[in-house]
Amino acid sequence: MQIYAFGPFVLDPAERRLTRAGQRVAVPGKAWQILLLLAEAGGRLVPHEAFRTKLWPNVVVEDRTLTVHMSTLRKALGVDWAADLIETVSGTGYRLTVPVRILSGADGTGEGRGTGEIVTSRLVADAMPVAIQPFATGDLAEADSYLGVGIADAVTTMLGGLPGLAVSSVGAVQDLAGARTLGLAHMIEGAVRREAEKIHVSTRLVDVASGGVQSVARFEQAPANGVALQDAIAKWVAVSLPQLPPAANDLHSYRPRAAEAYFLQLQARAHLKPFTRLPLLRALSLFEQALVLDPDYAMAHAGLASTYLLMASTAMLRPLPVDEAMPMARQAAERALAFDEGLAEAWAALGRVKMEYDWDWDGAEADLAHAVSLNASSVEALSTFGQFLSAMGRHDEAIETMEQARRLDPRHVETLQHFGIVYWIAGQADAALQIVKDSLAFSPDSVRGHYGSVMILDQLGRHDEAMAERLTTLRGLGLGPGLADQLQAILAAKGWREAMLFWIGLLERSGRWEGAAQQWMAVGEPGRALDALEHCVKVRTTYLVFVGQVPSFRPLHGEPRFQAVLQALGLDKRL
Repeated sequence: MQIYAFGPFVLDPAERRLTRAGQRVAVPGKAWQILLLLAEAGGRLVPHEAFRTKLWPNVVVEDRTLTVHMSTLRKALGVDWAADLIETVSGTGYRLTVPVRILSGADGTGEGRGTGEIVTSRLVADAMPVAIQPFATGDLAEADSYLGVGIADAVTTMLGGLPGLAVSSVGAVQDLAGARTLGLAHMIEGAVRREAEKIHVSTRLVDVASGGVQSVARFEQAPANGVALQDAIAKWVAVSLPQLPPAANDLHSYRPRAAEAYFLQLQARAHLKPFTRLPLLRALSLFEQALVLDPDYAMAHAGLASTYLLMASTAMLRPLPVDEAMPMARQAAERALAFDEGLAEAWAALGRVKMEYDWDWDGAEADLAHAVSLNASSVEALSTFGQFLSAMGRHDEAIETMEQARRLDPRHVETLQHFGIVYWIAGQADAALQIVKDSLAFSPDSVRGHYGSVMILDQLGRHDEAMAERLTTLRGLGLGPGLADQLQAILAAKGWREAMLFWIGLLERSGRWEGAAQQWMAVGEPGRALDALEHCVKVRTTYLVFVGQVPSFRPLHGEPRFQAVLQALGLDKRL
């Protein structure tokens, strides 16, 4: 296969490798295919229709899908080259603007050729790893305590889109020892207080290797200038890290019309973190209040989209019906992008709607890959993209993407639990159980962790261990007092099968239909499992995206009813 050189880039299709001046450049799947078509054309115009035919054969996609993948490609190539390298011919297509040379294998391989690059967007090998700790709030009133996490989180989001910087999530590490374990270069600590009608933040930049303080700074702003405070801290971090390009210092955020809107959306985001119903409803109210004060506030629209996604989740028992929540999530994400098309959170939310509700797999991939390209430090975007890749059977890519998310935040319980499912689907059950166990070390009472262990253990035939996890799950679900004791009594008196039937009934009555389908397979009732899966399609359950890959359902793959489920989802041609 030919190797192409253009500008500072060398494209090796056989190895799925793109290098720039000898350094690897990660390019997501569809963006890779676009670049290959452009290189093969050798500078000739590639029409829109040629891209659609090659990338999406026999599938009708939105015009914007190609545009989004092209934007992802430009982002991957780098802002200093992408604008001049690829020409957009309005309404017609795209072409490379630099000469394309064909190299021999010896010229193009370089030294140390690997076995092929995972095509998810991944951290640049030499990216500087940094963590921002939650700012201390000991001097604040309880009503203002959200500012410590809120401001640190906002600064982290701003810095996450900078090239050459890998920013761990707020709270990912607790101390210097944890930072060293993660291989961080720097850690930012700080404290927030209010005094004389002003907000004060003191910060210090710590060199992780030595433990020494490299730089300190103090900031103060009136509450009317909360965004200016956030921006000043982000710029200080960027200036304090001289390895970053000069453009990294030019950081600024949208100023909402009313200062209170900024603090309302910070407070709302603090309520999203617990992943429980009552704080979720409070977050919804706070985002809505922020948007009353400023209807053009993109960050608040993006946060509202994330809120509606959680409200549509079967894991949250759907505080809103899915047919209400998902269209509202889409609308909020699209409004956010109308005001700021660079918001990774909004692209990730839109990708999730397409993945979990529309079953638009190409559109979901475009939006999720674009979210990661905009902010490769977003654990939420990476985790969602990793789940998508797993559902598509792209297991190596899924594991690499989830590993990247875990490197950024090894304490994020939801990411670890999703990673466990990704490992299980990839046929690595031992790794799956270990990573779920790791998540439970951080959150021993996590119902989702114990529940995930139940499904894996039952599929492996380890029913006694699964039952122990099941009893723990049932005590935490809050479905009713005494149900765990009742299940245990049925197990003792009537045996495992009767206990399972009691358990499955509870799952179905609480809307956990995917789990019920897997448990019907565990008791040897494939017909009942298919009944449950068909109900999943009808009500669009959240994790139905995995149905084609879940090990529990592999015995069903030859069944016409199962094939009909896959066809309804558009997954029949992706297995």
